[in-house]
Amino acid sequence: MDGDLESKSNSEPGDIEKTDSRSALKLDPHGYPLRPQPTDDPRDPLNWNPWLKLWVLFQVSFLAFLGPFTQAMFNSAFVPFAKELHTSVVRASYQSTICICLAGAAPLLLSPVANVYGRRPIFIFVTAIGIIAHCASGAAKSYGGIFAARAFVGVGTSAGMGIGAAVVVDMYFMHERGKYMGFFVVFVTNGAHLAGLVGGFAAKDIGWRWCFWIPAIILGITWLVILFGLPETLYHRDNKTGQSLQQPNQSWIKLLTFNGVYVKRKLRLWDFTHVFYMLKYPSVLLPAFYYSISFGLGSVLFAVTGASVFNGIYDFDTAQVGMAIGLPTFIGTLLGEISAGPVSDRILYLYRKTHGGEVKPEARLQGTWPGAFFIVAGVIIEGVTLQYKTHWSGPVMGIGIGAVGLQIVSTNIYAYITDCYKPQSAEISTLLNFGRQTFSFTLGFYMIPFGEKTTFGVAWSVMAIIDAFLFLGIVALMFRGQQWREKLGAPNFDKDL
Repeated sequence: MDGDLESKSNSEPGDIEKTDSRSALKLDPHGYPLRPQPTDDPRDPLNWNPWLKLWVLFQVSFLAFLGPFTQAMFNSAFVPFAKELHTSVVRASYQSTICICLAGAAPLLLSPVANVYGRRPIFIFVTAIGIIAHCASGAAKSYGGIFAARAFVGVGTSAGMGIGAAVVVDMYFMHERGKYMGFFVVFVTNGAHLAGLVGGFAAKDIGWRWCFWIPAIILGITWLVILFGLPETLYHRDNKTGQSLQQPNQSWIKLLTFNGVYVKRKLRLWDFTHVFYMLKYPSVLLPAFYYSISFGLGSVLFAVTGASVFNGIYDFDTAQVGMAIGLPTFIGTLLGEISAGPVSDRILYLYRKTHGGEVKPEARLQGTWPGAFFIVAGVIIEGVTLQYKTHWSGPVMGIGIGAVGLQIVSTNIYAYITDCYKPQSAEISTLLNFGRQTFSFTLGFYMIPFGEKTTFGVAWSVMAIIDAFLFLGIVALMFRGQQWREKLGAPNFDKDL
């Protein structure tokens, strides 16, 4: 967990102040020991000015937003693309599924490097690949050429999605992590949603190739901003005592170079197995599995099937498809976050207040109940309304309800797992991204055929029932999660992060 402060935190704030051994502990606004304990170094990201933290949070969140945004902007253009290249709409969708697949796999290699050499070099190097790949996609003439370039788009837009959550954990304490992790998750979730809005109008008014050129331009501008404005957040400390393990007197300017990290060790082959090693812990495995399926159903399902179903059933053009998918999901995630991050932090505080200062990350999971219900309800509503060809507002309403649920679930799960295993936040962020992308990329291959063969109502309902069943793993963690964590202990790597 966030340091080893269990024994020190199982008391009321007043008791802490009366004990000499605890007087050195730094406290949160409620009088409880901060988790993790910050150092006395002003360059420790935990000690940064709140406005600097917000600036860094925005940059990383925007990079995470641009991952699904630049990958999915092409989704609304499947129909004109298919016509021009003489292929099917389903085959056209593979141009997006390859991005999703590679965006999930690439951070498996990036995360270990980021834990040794820092977050900043990864963000800058990988984003440069994304710019080049988007330009290649726009210039390619054949289906195969575009497909190859789009594979590199997935790699080049994966850094923010894969290790971005680790930056949030680098800068924020446990008691505020729900709110700021929620900010990050809003960006991740809405990337694909807003891509439909922009991509739909771009494909309709200036041509589908601009669904590649516009992301290249946006990524290029963003790359310049992070090159000069994104400091390094990786910091080595003793999480138990708050003692700095960094080199003393490190300059602020150095944080804006490629040498902003005190490299304590070399990268080892074993480091690349850490992501999957975390699956041995139920507090990682169960929520990661549930989140991966929930994200696919509450977001990607709508995006990868939207062009086909809204064009086929309602005769929507690309711009209308973009609005039908983008607006309800965007509004839904914003509404969902109102009941996600701040509520999650409040639940954690109330548990601590009523249990003598005890910290129990599982308390956050109580906030997932409404989200789990809304995801299932939203998916079923969209499927049934598509089956019976109701007014277009029916499936749009289902999409919005599903988005509300996804946001609630996502924020709480990100915050919960990183609360449990803070030093391994990069591995956790990568694992959640891998699971999300791996399941999501498969949806484009079988959901439309599944719906056409069985009816959309049946197909969508089957997937919703599977998601509801997987929520039982989260319920199990609510009651047994702490016991399982204590029995297995903490991982023996990255303890100083």
